[in-house]
Amino acid sequence: MSFQLPTTEEKSDYVLQQFDRIAKRYDLTNDVISLGMHRFWKEIAVDELVNPTRKQGSQRNFLDVCTGTGDLALLVAKRLRTGDKVIGADFSPEMLKVANQRANSAQQQGKSPAMIGFKQADAQKLPFDDNSFDGVIVSFGLRNLTDLQQGINEMARVTKPGGRVINLDLGHTDTPLFAQLFSFYFGSIVPIIGDLLQSDRKAYTYLPESLKTYPTPDKIAKMFATAGLTNIKWRKLAMGSVALHVGEK
Repeated sequence: MSFQLPTTEEKSDYVLQQFDRIAKRYDLTNDVISLGMHRFWKEIAVDELVNPTRKQGSQRNFLDVCTGTGDLALLVAKRLRTGDKVIGADFSPEMLKVANQRANSAQQQGKSPAMIGFKQADAQKLPFDDNSFDGVIVSFGLRNLTDLQQGINEMARVTKPGGRVINLDLGHTDTPLFAQLFSFYFGSIVPIIGDLLQSDRKAYTYLPESLKTYPTPDKIAKMFATAGLTNIKWRKLAMGSVALHVGEK
């Protein structure tokens, strides 16, 4: 029987159960699937988030939406100063267990000067006041929301004027030959990797299938504009298989 994506009504529960299942070996699997490149892409995204908002002596707060195991929240924290804060929000309690363990370890080892906290939350209804954060980022998570526009709207809402909203996610490559190779790898090899490392072929079949309904980068840019963001830009990474969007509040 062929794989079918969940319906709109099923998607939230489906995605929650899926990420709870794969939390413990999620980082290892991401490293293998991306050949470690996801770390490089996230470094680029964090540069866009943190560097433009640097102000001498000011304390800053950042939000990582769909934080998962907190790897990106920790990456942001390493770029900050004592007194700054990063909050990672996710709706998967199992993912947040791993995130808290990683954050505690990093802080005990002195690898994180900024404060890090995690909160279970729905990205489409963030439990934060308007204009709360100097910047908000989501990494490979927007695609999993039931209502993508609402998720972007919420990120824009809680961002302070002058701050940035960042989205790092899959793109739609049209590079000759590479597009065919990527399609084969993503559609056929990734589920096998998921089966070997996680004993969960279904979760890693969902991953490539979800790209089929995810908007193209130009449409994501329009959604940023609909949310009221300005100075919107986006760039291709990994020959277009990944896209990075930046918008200002």
